[in-house]
Amino acid sequence: MKKTARILIFVFCLLIPISAFAKNESVSSPALSAIEFNNAVINEDFSQDVFEYTITLDDPTVTPTLKSYKIDGSANIFITYEQDETRHQTGIIVTLEFDNGSVYYTFRYSNPVSIEKSSNNLLADARCRLGEVYPKINDSDRNYRLYIPSDLTEINLSVAAQDTGATYDLPKALKVSPDQEPTIMLDVFASNGEKRTYSFEVKRLNKNCSQVEKEMASPDFESLVKGEFFYQKPAFKIGITSAIAGILLIFVFIKIAKRLTIKVEDNDELNFFD
Repeated sequence: MKKTARILIFVFCLLIPISAFAKNESVSSPALSAIEFNNAVINEDFSQDVFEYTITLDDPTVTPTLKSYKIDGSANIFITYEQDETRHQTGIIVTLEFDNGSVYYTFRYSNPVSIEKSSNNLLADARCRLGEVYPKINDSDRNYRLYIPSDLTEINLSVAAQDTGATYDLPKALKVSPDQEPTIMLDVFASNGEKRTYSFEVKRLNKNCSQVEKEMASPDFESLVKGEFFYQKPAFKIGITSAIAGILLIFVFIKIAKRLTIKVEDNDELNFFD
């Protein structure tokens, strides 16, 4: 009986490290399973464990932007643009950030970017790690708000000009204290030298970095601020609709009341034929 017990204990001790090893082997880091760009085609077959690619631009003068992607696992995605010494684009870097690290996928332009004289100094995209530019970059607005977590102390803003020949100088990281809400100014220069100035007014969210990371890592994530403003909330919309409906009802009631109370003839006035 004692011999059998010893054998069982020995086997049990062997199984513990084996099962722990098997469990550790099954753990894998998040990775890109698919990705597509606007105005660009990946030249190689994409694989989540290959990290360097070349892409061909449909129009070498137009900046490629992120079209769609899929992530295996839970991670935040961040886009930056490579630049050469002349500050012209040479490629796109896609970063996945997760709890225990990060992974980088690089997509370099395979066809030479033709620098032609142009007055296009518009932005095509602006993104911030753990933040959101609102509203989305468009051709009309120059002033934007940048919403960041309440405890974020390093702002990483990445932008891209529409024209690959345009240039800009943007710091990769801006150190701030938790109570600071600076305004980031950005000058974009067209290839012909014309300047367009953008501003990004930093606003703090009522969410910390951990909350924002969790929210952004969700497959259903759309926006940090869309629907969060008081005028976007359902209660506000219902209240406004009810108030307008109430005013219309009062107006109709007054009109009806006037019709019922107005006298068509004066009681003190003699009849014409009398």
